[in-house]
Amino acid sequence: MRVPLSWLKEYVEITQSPEELAHTLTMAGLEVEALDYVGADWGDRVITAQITHLEKVPGSDHLSYTRINTGSGEIGVICGAPNIKEGDKVPLALPGARLGDLTIGVARKMGYVSEGMLCSPRELGLGGDHSGIFILDPETPLGVKLADLLSDVVLEFAIKAHRGDLSSVIGIAREVAALTHKPLRLPEPRFREQGQPAAELVKVTVEDTELCPRYSARVIGGVNIGPSPGWMARRLLMAGMRPINLIVDITNYVMLEVGQPLHAFDYDLVREQHIIVRRARDGEEITTLDGVQRRLRGDMLLITDPQGPTAIAGVMGSAVSEVNEGTTRILLESANFKPVSIRRTAVALGLRTESSSRFEKGLDPELTVFGANRAAQLMAELAGGQVHPGIVDVYPRPVEQRTILFSPSEVEWLTGLKVTSRQVHDALSALEFKVEEVSAAADAAGGEQLLRVAVPTFRGDIEEGADLVEEVLRMIGYDQLPAIVPEGPLPESQSDHWFEREYEVREILIGLGLHEILTYAMTSRQRMLNLLAEVNARTAQVLLQKPADDGQAGWITAGTEASASSGNGVAADSKEPFEARSLPAVTITNPLSNELECMRLTLLSGLMETLQENSKRNRAGLRLFEIGRRYLPRGAGELPEERRCVGIALCGPAAISWVPELARPADFYDLKGVVEALLERLHIKRYRFTPVQHPIFHPGRSAVLEVERSGPDGGERFTPVGFLGEVHPLVQQRYDLPHRTYLCELDLETLYAAVPDRLSYAPISRHQELTRDLAVIVDQQVPARAVQEAIERHGGELLRTVALFDVYTGAPIPPGKKSLTYTLLYQAQDRTLTDAEANTLQEGIVAALREEFGAVLRS
Repeated sequence: MRVPLSWLKEYVEITQSPEELAHTLTMAGLEVEALDYVGADWGDRVITAQITHLEKVPGSDHLSYTRINTGSGEIGVICGAPNIKEGDKVPLALPGARLGDLTIGVARKMGYVSEGMLCSPRELGLGGDHSGIFILDPETPLGVKLADLLSDVVLEFAIKAHRGDLSSVIGIAREVAALTHKPLRLPEPRFREQGQPAAELVKVTVEDTELCPRYSARVIGGVNIGPSPGWMARRLLMAGMRPINLIVDITNYVMLEVGQPLHAFDYDLVREQHIIVRRARDGEEITTLDGVQRRLRGDMLLITDPQGPTAIAGVMGSAVSEVNEGTTRILLESANFKPVSIRRTAVALGLRTESSSRFEKGLDPELTVFGANRAAQLMAELAGGQVHPGIVDVYPRPVEQRTILFSPSEVEWLTGLKVTSRQVHDALSALEFKVEEVSAAADAAGGEQLLRVAVPTFRGDIEEGADLVEEVLRMIGYDQLPAIVPEGPLPESQSDHWFEREYEVREILIGLGLHEILTYAMTSRQRMLNLLAEVNARTAQVLLQKPADDGQAGWITAGTEASASSGNGVAADSKEPFEARSLPAVTITNPLSNELECMRLTLLSGLMETLQENSKRNRAGLRLFEIGRRYLPRGAGELPEERRCVGIALCGPAAISWVPELARPADFYDLKGVVEALLERLHIKRYRFTPVQHPIFHPGRSAVLEVERSGPDGGERFTPVGFLGEVHPLVQQRYDLPHRTYLCELDLETLYAAVPDRLSYAPISRHQELTRDLAVIVDQQVPARAVQEAIERHGGELLRTVALFDVYTGAPIPPGKKSLTYTLLYQAQDRTLTDAEANTLQEGIVAALREEFGAVLRS
């Protein structure tokens, strides 16, 4: 929030320098992010001037040539702004002036000589508005240095979410007054009421008093719509708001001044002069003042008349009853809305405004009448308005002032700083708390002096004694806290096995040439569903799957599509239209945006989005991994199951080379090699890759990784750990990736269950090894891994290693068959094997393969 120092001084005397004031406020918890010295670089080359002549430049659709009176002569200036006219007084930057990084010089354009520049608010540092030239007050003298008139210091504050009372100039002034022991000067709205009573002119019905605790309305007639006076326009600009017209500017000015958002309706455009505050109907639509048609949900609060919506409560109005040049009567809204409702609405619609940001922080319901009266006063003084008697105020449950029984000793108990009852009294009183002493005999604390503290209604963040301790400490100064050395034994260090395990996996993958990334654990359902080639209830269930204790349920089975089990809450009918919001997920109650609405069910969506972004500007191959958690929903009211996982992604060339033939793209086997290397480093020897049809991956190019681990019955069985494969072409196209992409996601908890607790070693044999090749012909659907496992089982202890080195189909291999060739290494620990022994073992293996797979020895 931007607060001009000159505006702040209107309410409290300030004797400190801007730097000292910023330090004082920051040390008291009001973080001053920056000091903006407006006009510090204008010097004597930026002056006030007046347009005496204006003509269009031939051949240009937007440029104008102006003659400018500088007070001491006339010069010509080319200008492209649409809002200037003859007689306007404007800021003029003469040749040699520096505005930021821009140095003004003499230029020739379209046959004219331009001897300076007329300045917009943004060029002067008065705000972000660059739509037109900054028009000065008509009474501004000519040829005066602009710095002498408009220079100021603006304090930029970072207001915390729990301090809604600080979202105004008066709120900051109140803190300054308390910290510097100066009196606070508040405006006192005074105006003459006349005409028909407001209660007879407007009717207000609040249907939902939970979301709208208070709604106040005033009627002001006879207003004149025109530009705001210069002092008001300057304050709005320096505070970061663009002047629009007098009535709208007054509502914005009061919002910035006192913190109460207001909305001005054209009274004659409010149908039946009846305001209704209600929840939106699902699917109801409204076109807001920015010209966007917005679809509403049933949890959003609306301001309507009997014929339909006129505003989104606390966020933005619509054009239906917008103040315009013909407006003569104003219906002024000053309401209080529930913070959570406004925040949800603003986030859901992607529509954050100055008004919504204040309501989100929580405002004092007692502020509505004061804000309406202050705006009515300004409309009467500046717009010639006639304020109708009375105010329509719907306030069914007035807020009650809280009181807290507080002991000054709590300050020492919590902070170590000893304070007196008088210090506590003075500190809280300066912040407008009402403090009275409670006699020791009257309390139940054994004679200890107590204080009864009445909390002002604008301090909704104060709930208990600890909050009052913080307020006392802010006023006394955090620098007064004593330095105390902690006493007692140091806690014993705790060993975090998962920290060590994740560090181990990280080191392995980095050593394999992968780069670690970190993405948000928050995402949206739609972003996760983008991973699926075809989105329906059946395929969406894959995002909820996890390894189960028995190694069976909860995962895709080999050679089939996603399981249709409804145990995870997803309907099994794949023909039904599937909406993203029906995907079970751990949702965020108050999300930052629609893109961060829930906790992720998979790491792969973050990996794919990172690939998408980096593939635009990276010629080299992308080899990424992320270690994080998936958040799987449980029953209502239960915490989610957090599964530790690692995700891996490969995309683009496996190696860059000037020789095109050597710059091959990454493929499935590069990813499989990374996984195998990870398993090898973790000393997991027994595993297999089983083909699977998966909705994320290309048909026939994906697999489930299974590792051998002990089952509940004590036997060994293969348990799924994760899946890997080539991304489906439709998914690759959806993410606009230029290369084939390969993904893998492994459940680390299941993976580490297969890591041996201890390693056993055998001495290296001193005797000669024997090598035999074995080529067999089997049906094409027989997995090579299954054949290898059979060889290992029947080879006995003399068979050291088995490696597949060739797969062949085609003549002379019969159709429907394939040839698998393995290298077998035999070795004994105590002797050199003979050829006869090796041949006997080889024949036994061939016989076993013939019996199990119908294998035929290839000649």
